Amino acid sequence: MELVQSFLLSVTRVRLSLYEQRILTKIVEHGQSVVRGLSPRQYKYIENPFGNEEIRVPIRYVLSDNSKDYAKVIEACKALMARKFEFYEPETKTYYTDTCIHNVRHVKGSGEVRFMVSRILFDVMFNFQLGYKTYDLEEALSLPTPYAVRLYVLLNGQEKPLTWDIDKLKAMFGVTDKYKQTADFIKKVIEPARIALVNAKCNGFTYSRVTEGKKVTALRFFPVKVSPEDRKEFAHMSREELVQVKAIQLMLVNEMQFTWKEVGANKATIERFARLRCAIDTLYAIETRARRKRMDKGYIVNAMKSEIRIAGKRK
Repeated sequence: MELVQSFLLSVTRVRLSLYEQRILTKIVEHGQSVVRGLSPRQYKYIENPFGNEEIRVPIRYVLSDNSKDYAKVIEACKALMARKFEFYEPETKTYYTDTCIHNVRHVKGSGEVRFMVSRILFDVMFNFQLGYKTYDLEEALSLPTPYAVRLYVLLNGQEKPLTWDIDKLKAMFGVTDKYKQTADFIKKVIEPARIALVNAKCNGFTYSRVTEGKKVTALRFFPVKVSPEDRKEFAHMSREELVQVKAIQLMLVNEMQFTWKEVGANKATIERFARLRCAIDTLYAIETRARRKRMDKGYIVNAMKSEIRIAGKRK
């Protein structure tokens, strides 16, 4: 089932556990009757029809790995009652804050949990002034970490790279106080989410570091959609390698003015280059040098080949 939610809700600042994230996803599913049958052009004219709404969620849809520990879902609901969601809409300069749910109720043997959802959350869910995100419900529920779910929602269907400041990413995930070092944040949050999406076989991503001097100030995300045709063409590569290949191809075409014919002519080089450690960061460094020296696309290809040779000598 395809879900539609506002971009504003997608970037809300809150730290969630996996079960809390799944409960939030089920809340979004509850609201889909409002957008069903509408075209994206109609989304921005939607008015929230909900007040404070009672929602019933089957507990089995929140649990993972065939677990039957209902108590974990009840604990997640209790945690959500204490979570403060924060939203800011720059166009109207409106700040929202609220708890996600309240009045949690579970009748033993019912197999479901009931709770109330604030009208404010639905207001934000249907506020499409800043755009919207679409994603697959089952894929979202299958992901093993809340960070993987958040990045999947943000990047699914995205065709161009997105750049996010490190501080904004930390705030969005609610980990500003947990990871003081950017390297730890990337290692513990971003990289595991990337690997989770690769293993889940849904649309994935790769990323590069944006620096000012020696400091990493932002991450540039490259959404990658792998088609059945891609899997056939690159059957000799792992899925992770294939995601890297696709990301490099898109970078060359969208940001370095290569044609798809030129990409095809350099297929072997691109495949070998994609296997290098930090290939995306390296390609950006090559492009920076090429731009500074006013060199053409041939320089970029030769520099990629040079990096492959250097890596081969290190083995």
